[in-house]
Amino acid sequence: MQIRIIFTIAIFLLTIAGQGQSTSITQAEHEKNEGVLMVWDYYPERDSIIAEIAGAVQNSAQVWIIYYPGPAPMDTTEIRQFLLGQGVGYHNVDFIPAWTETLWIRDYGPFTAYGDFGEGIERYMMDAGYSEYGRPMDDSIPSQLANYWNMPLVDIPLEFEGGNILLDGLKYGFTSTRVLEQNPEYSEEELAGMLEDYFSTEEFIFLEELENTGGGIWGHVDMYINIVDFETIMVSEYPEYIPDYELIESITDYLGSLTNHFGENFEIVRIPAPPNADGEYPDSQDDEMRTYTNSLTMNDVVVVPSYNLPEFDSTAYQIYKEAMPGYDIQMVDSRDLTPLYGAIHCITREVPQEKLLRIIHQKVEGPQPYAEEKMISSDFQHQNELDSLFLYYRKNDQEEFTKTEIYQVCPEYYGTIPGCEPSDTIDYYIEAHTDSAFTKQPLSAPDGYYTFWFNTSTAAGNRDESKNITVAPNPNSGEFFIKTGYKKTMKIQMFSPDGRHVYSEKLRGNAVIRLNKSLSTGVYMMKIKIADGETVVKKVVIER
Repeated sequence: MQIRIIFTIAIFLLTIAGQGQSTSITQAEHEKNEGVLMVWDYYPERDSIIAEIAGAVQNSAQVWIIYYPGPAPMDTTEIRQFLLGQGVGYHNVDFIPAWTETLWIRDYGPFTAYGDFGEGIERYMMDAGYSEYGRPMDDSIPSQLANYWNMPLVDIPLEFEGGNILLDGLKYGFTSTRVLEQNPEYSEEELAGMLEDYFSTEEFIFLEELENTGGGIWGHVDMYINIVDFETIMVSEYPEYIPDYELIESITDYLGSLTNHFGENFEIVRIPAPPNADGEYPDSQDDEMRTYTNSLTMNDVVVVPSYNLPEFDSTAYQIYKEAMPGYDIQMVDSRDLTPLYGAIHCITREVPQEKLLRIIHQKVEGPQPYAEEKMISSDFQHQNELDSLFLYYRKNDQEEFTKTEIYQVCPEYYGTIPGCEPSDTIDYYIEAHTDSAFTKQPLSAPDGYYTFWFNTSTAAGNRDESKNITVAPNPNSGEFFIKTGYKKTMKIQMFSPDGRHVYSEKLRGNAVIRLNKSLSTGVYMMKIKIADGETVVKKVVIER
């Protein structure tokens, strides 16, 4: 079947249900994926690493292993026997015949995004130039895979490697200044604009290339940076005496100063980089670069390089466990990869789930202002109609999570944790379903979750009767009384269970609300905005 190949700089438009905007979506690696692509290298030492990665993620995602379809040392039966010998079972492991030359699929493999090419929203692949290495078969892998899966293929008329592109999924893209060297015909401004269009980011940032920390000529950002989630960036930490120390620290400070999608500074997690086998750190470009940031996040599993350095490896493990609670952290010996200037991230390429479904949520963690009813807000980007949205929460020492529905109160969605006490510590996570997709935040839930508690100094003020808003009766037939101690003007809006705006009014003090008698039975959300900017959300149950 002939593939549809599209050459253009213009971005492809799709309408994201419920968002009221048209755009394309390139999600981050830490979001829900269908699976991971890897290349069988036909070298037992490196194939053992492929097998370990496959075994680590096969219970959480699909594993596709690309094998050479021409004369080769082994066919898929022999590869399967090798995998079985390494403890990798049959489930979620498939093979793809394709022509390759190396295992570095991160660099030459496809970027997969969502777009509309006239036949509805679908995944498509993007192919950047990889021509300067004299490996045409590697360079053709995106077109081979797009043809194999019958996906649209978009050509990016730029030269760069995939290991030098990191996305936070909502606002930023990160690369090194090496991309400028590879594409001298474009100015930095022109190149940033093109990358922003192709990867659907607000801003693309060029970080100064490291030239004295090993890793060869590539200067890839994934060798010392890992985007953990929408709000967190992990950065390698080196001894003060290495030549690039000041540069790495200045980059770290800069990343920490950036304002993320939610208007807050990124949280920066530092992770000590390990020394080489001789106990020394590199002091030039042409040297091995060992790293823990060059990892793979595949749904609820994180595969992290290790180096048979117990002190460093165990520290890295603990840092990942703390930064990504509930995730299954699997460490894979990468000593046969880093002398070739790569690690785990470099030999893997994620493929997002077939149907677009994302949860966009700012974590509620740590001390929070007290509220008797704590509202957890979120947003969703989705391809098919949302089927169900749930908030799971538990208080204090409860073992089980309570499941409650999330409702749309345009433009956001809210879930309610009722009956909170000032002394409560609360764990929660979010879950979303369509008829063809499913995701959670965090993806490690229920083993992983977000935790917050109340700042007791705010409890008394927030329990002041003047701040209480009550609805009575509730449930009701569409006529109810609002009692409030607020003396300022309030704007009241009502939203139906499917998010439609059904009522609005401005009032001061207590009032009787009479809704349209045609409204059907269901749980409605009332959004109350007070003149000083405070917003309260209440559930109103109508029973006809």
